[in-house]
Amino acid sequence: MGKLGTALPSLVNGVSRLSPVRHLINRVLGLAPERPLPAYAAQRFDHWFARQPAADSPARGKVMLWDDTFVRYHEPEIGRAAVKVLRAAGYEVVLPHQRQCCGRPAFSMGNLEEAARLGTHNLALLQATDPGLPILFLEPSCYSMFVQDYKELNLPGAADVAARCFQFESFVASLLEAEPAALEFNQEHQHLTIHAHCHAKSLASPAYLRRLVERLPKREVTLLESGCCGMAGAFGALESKYELSLKVAAPLMEQIRRQPYGNIVVASGTSCRHQIQHLATVRTLHMAEVLAEALL
Repeated sequence: MGKLGTALPSLVNGVSRLSPVRHLINRVLGLAPERPLPAYAAQRFDHWFARQPAADSPARGKVMLWDDTFVRYHEPEIGRAAVKVLRAAGYEVVLPHQRQCCGRPAFSMGNLEEAARLGTHNLALLQATDPGLPILFLEPSCYSMFVQDYKELNLPGAADVAARCFQFESFVASLLEAEPAALEFNQEHQHLTIHAHCHAKSLASPAYLRRLVERLPKREVTLLESGCCGMAGAFGALESKYELSLKVAAPLMEQIRRQPYGNIVVASGTSCRHQIQHLATVRTLHMAEVLAEALL
């Protein structure tokens, strides 16, 4: 659908908003009519990336950026922000060629055979391409597939590839902890509130997210003690689960509404951002976008 939608984005986005078409989509997929459909990007992220000039003499070597489905087809601005930050830090950025979905949607729905098929393909691809290269993830649920769920599925090479995997935020935070001058930031005053993704919290303490933002001059930072946003991938988009999704989201939304006027919510999970955007009038950004906007 992403390949088709980004081939004719204006047409597909326009047609999908027509009431009869949306009604049909809802009936076929069981989606809640209240949920807005994600728009397709005018230019795919990987197509944009292929047109970028090579970095000049990267000082820190090469990293691989895993461009997940939403970054590639729906939110390429997040991928562009990540590339900007990594190149500013002195890295050459490459993308995995011929990668497939990480398998999170299939795994979450109990389709373990399909998740294993996708995982086997991705692991073989990454083992054969630039072995040893760090692999950075913008979507926490994709990251957790590589570092946790592929192992649970007993896929060959899972442990070796997992050792090379990092969340984008964690990778940048570690760099700045070792070399605080690796990136230079402006001094724009902002209040940023961080909502950490459930998969990210299950694998590491989210405290490093606050420390990362605190490196940006004149930023006020709040790390929410929040639970699940209630979206959880396709769960909250289903008509049968919509009301339950809102109930799960209620404590998080109450915390967000208590934040100062002009507050920016930092949420690196796609589902989290979409839930917050649906339920609150507040600007939401991925951490990569926060860092990219803060660069001098």
